[in-house]
Amino acid sequence: EGLWAVLSVRHIMSLPTKKVIPNVRNGTEDSQATEELGEQVYYAIASVYVVLAIIAFIFNTLVLFVFTKDSSLRSDSNILILSIAIGDWIQAVVAYPLGVIGILSKSWQTTGTTCSCYGFIVAFLSFGTMLHHATFAIERAIVIKFSFSFSIFNKLKYIIVGLWLFALIWSSLPLIGWSGYAPEGGRSVCSIDWQSSDPSAVAYIWCIFVLFFLAPFITMVASYCSIYRNVKRMTQNAHNIWGECAAPTLEIILAESRTARMACIMSFCFLFAWTPYAAVSLYAIIRAPEPAISPLVATLPALFAKTAPCYNPLIYFLLFKKFRSSLRSSLPLCKRFLRKDSSGGKVGAISSITAFDDKENISRPGKVLSRRIQFVATV
Repeated sequence: EGLWAVLSVRHIMSLPTKKVIPNVRNGTEDSQATEELGEQVYYAIASVYVVLAIIAFIFNTLVLFVFTKDSSLRSDSNILILSIAIGDWIQAVVAYPLGVIGILSKSWQTTGTTCSCYGFIVAFLSFGTMLHHATFAIERAIVIKFSFSFSIFNKLKYIIVGLWLFALIWSSLPLIGWSGYAPEGGRSVCSIDWQSSDPSAVAYIWCIFVLFFLAPFITMVASYCSIYRNVKRMTQNAHNIWGECAAPTLEIILAESRTARMACIMSFCFLFAWTPYAAVSLYAIIRAPEPAISPLVATLPALFAKTAPCYNPLIYFLLFKKFRSSLRSSLPLCKRFLRKDSSGGKVGAISSITAFDDKENISRPGKVLSRRIQFVATV
């Protein structure tokens, strides 16, 4: 859907716009004129929303279905993924349909209760999801570095509640007077009023940029770099303990490759969805009070951001073989779309090695390393 979104953006960019309406904010007219999108553009944007809603609903429903059918997935270590899937599913069921209705009925021509409610729902769910991605990266890094001697699994439920509360607080602030929710350029969607030149609104934009984009991205990059360094170190240790051609060594080398791929894909997808929004928002407030952003360009970042609930479940099924195996067993129809993992023999070899933990022929470093490899092999 990343390629599909890019092609949709190109099509929308080719559609005409027209000068029509004054800029209305908080029930009053600004002196600056704004540009209304043409009817074709509104229909094209609404069509993109419909397609994204269908994709997000199907994929996230699959994730929730697999969690329901496979009790082994309902572990503390996977609760972050479940929380993300629930948030994405709510976006597909609630936020996207509201967006389509608002676009087609042109409800976003002025600010109001409907606009504020839609903006709040999208901001709340988006903030929460971005925080979850950063927390997921931290959790993976901690577990791989410290093995099971330093587990945060039993605290994740409380951490998740804290993440959603933090997102709720910051998404509620525009409702009580700090900045606000308003139609974006082109008035095809409502969001945080990042076009305002008011110092208070600008301060709010800077805060959410740091808290929900810059900090999560830096955290993800640092965590995945830490994961890769530790897996690299585990590869060398496995080579020293068991030899270059031993099954555990080969498995950890494969895990090293998967870890690098996971880091690249998750970081790229995060940037793909949120960098356009962050860049346009910052450009608008830096160039205020005349940001010189066309309404059509101001509309496109929201479309990129809406792809996040679509690719999140794909990441789970493409990168985590536990989910692939569970989906194959829960829905036999999916067997033709998901190839069977071929590392079962290697994992079995690791299990046989860890079975000797109570014997003297494996040193303590070997025992610790075998447990870490066993965890990494399930990724």
